[in-house]
Amino acid sequence: MCVPGLPRDVELVQLYDGHGRPAGIADRPRMRAENLTHAATAVVVRDSFARVFVHRRTDTKDLYPGRLDFAAGGVVDAREDPDRAAVRELAEELGITDVPLELIRVARFTDDRTDYWGYCFTTTYDGPLRLQPEEVADGDWWTLDRLVAALDGAADTFMPDTAELLGDWLRDRLADRTPVPEQGWDSHAEIVEGSWLDRTARRPDVARLLEVETRLMPRLAARLPLTVPVPALLDTDPPRIRHRLVQGTPVDPARLTAEDGERVAGFLRALHDTPAHVWEGTGIARDTDRLPLLDEMAERVLPLLPSDLRSTGLALLDRCRDASYGSVLRHGDLGPQHVLVSDGRVSGVIDWTDVALGDQALDLAWLVHRTPAPFANALTSTYGATRDELARSRDWHRLGPWWEVHHGLTGGGDEFVTSGLEGTRERLRDI
Repeated sequence: MCVPGLPRDVELVQLYDGHGRPAGIADRPRMRAENLTHAATAVVVRDSFARVFVHRRTDTKDLYPGRLDFAAGGVVDAREDPDRAAVRELAEELGITDVPLELIRVARFTDDRTDYWGYCFTTTYDGPLRLQPEEVADGDWWTLDRLVAALDGAADTFMPDTAELLGDWLRDRLADRTPVPEQGWDSHAEIVEGSWLDRTARRPDVARLLEVETRLMPRLAARLPLTVPVPALLDTDPPRIRHRLVQGTPVDPARLTAEDGERVAGFLRALHDTPAHVWEGTGIARDTDRLPLLDEMAERVLPLLPSDLRSTGLALLDRCRDASYGSVLRHGDLGPQHVLVSDGRVSGVIDWTDVALGDQALDLAWLVHRTPAPFANALTSTYGATRDELARSRDWHRLGPWWEVHHGLTGGGDEFVTSGLEGTRERLRDI
């Protein structure tokens, strides 16, 4: 748009009145000099793990140079729709195109340097960024924890308008956390914004296992026919990982069907046939690393058993010790809480903290020996389980309650010791 008397390269902006309605046009220098009310856009860009892209403005910006900002945007041009302005500014500043924008709010910001109606949006984006060198000096992805802490502790380093217009929106997102009702033994878990799961280690040895998940699962997920979590490492001290919630509910074993057995068998076969290049370099553990735990069970759990079952229990530990020298990628904790059902069929497998290289028969333990016969038979047939694998799976099944006793003895509480010993006695008498 050209205005008589002004150079062609002068930027014209849309002025607004006190009610947020378009009210004339002015060139940008005049708008700044007279602090005229105008409109501007702000787009908070988040990735698939809910991190926010935070950038530093160049030192040549005409307003708040060098400040940090957590939204991409700018002034609405003359006779430009704010929605289109948001799309334009996002493409210019960060090189992001073809993404849907969600309107968060429209509100006015005023200080002695600027006066505008802010059209605030958010979007999700995981692709490459192309930073505009004239406006964006550098940037990185920040967790909400880090960003809100910085806003609360060093507000003068951020754009004051973005902080005022969108700071409370960030704080509301950060506060939207719900502890998972049934917590596991290894990790503390929270549902974040109803969409993500955060997990932090309960013990130092689990921290390393969580980091392994972040390296392994992105490689593994596409190979598996059921949905699995694909986490990212958000923090390192202490380690915290996050992934999208896997849709579904824990399976009711009594409802498992032969068709479910075939689906799970396909999942197991794909997992157990994983070639070495997928897990190499991830730091994954081997079952042989857990042999000291079997020795510890012999020292601490075995004496708690009735005298007539101790020799049977010791023989079981010896067989499981021998089986631990396998080298197949296995899940290691397949049970009703970790197998999910959606729309009436098995759809996902969660909780990969115990994934390791070891005996594939461990993954058959619960699936074969604690499920309805139609499911178990279909699974073993489709999977092609050998007689030896089925025998080892029964041993791993018998060892299951021992881990519960061990957990109780190492801080879990007496109720785990009592329950685990009851299960241990029952399964040993079945030998």
